[in-house]
Amino acid sequence: MPYTSNGGVDIWYEKHGQGPALVFLHGRAGNGASWWRQVAAFSRTNTVITFDQRGFGRSHCDRDAFSADTLASDVAAVMDAAEIPRAALVSQSMGGISAMRFARDSPERVSGLIVSSSMAGIVPMDIRRRLAELERANTVTLPDRAFAPGYSAREPALYALYGQILSFNTVFDPAWRARIAGPEHSFGPGDFDDYTVPTLFVVGAHDQFFPPAFVHEIAAWVPGATVIDMPDVGHSPYWESPDDFNQVVAIWLAGNALW
Repeated sequence: MPYTSNGGVDIWYEKHGQGPALVFLHGRAGNGASWWRQVAAFSRTNTVITFDQRGFGRSHCDRDAFSADTLASDVAAVMDAAEIPRAALVSQSMGGISAMRFARDSPERVSGLIVSSSMAGIVPMDIRRRLAELERANTVTLPDRAFAPGYSAREPALYALYGQILSFNTVFDPAWRARIAGPEHSFGPGDFDDYTVPTLFVVGAHDQFFPPAFVHEIAAWVPGATVIDMPDVGHSPYWESPDDFNQVVAIWLAGNALW
């Protein structure tokens, strides 16, 4: 079980397959195990890296070691340990914050960026207010909120597995979210003046955290970025419809990644 160390925190990671490298970054309700169906699909043709971001799964840390900058620097530490000089990043929800920060600060190491179900740290105050209004009105909690309505009845076994993977995150405190998603951490338009990384946003039509309209709005800030809307899924397209999600990723990478 490989670990690498960054700033005194041990980060667990796995490496599978051979070929152009893909690094997967999970969301707040997941960890490296969340990507099991992406590992199976992409490790046939790619080098696939998954890891538990600090504070999740097997990568324990305390509150003071958890920040947007340390999450982004962990990407570099994992890539260095896995001997991956350059990779495409595939991120989900919270992972989009880490991935975008790394892509913006180290574009020479990123061949492409896929941001799924995430604002990627781009949350201007007007959108932040609208998201807060939705948050107050929404009474659905995890794990149900991670999916389109009715998912637990349609896929009870997979719903239960998602809950089990979520339960592995025994260290992370939801209050830590403010350390990476507060207003002071948001990107502004000027942060992308020189941005050149090919970027795709993916959003589920029934996302209860970040509705498609919000994602389309912030994606316009990112030069050259495109958005793909996935029907019939919510906040977790990679889990709810893995074959379709994997196809979206594979086709976009084939046409856009600068390997």
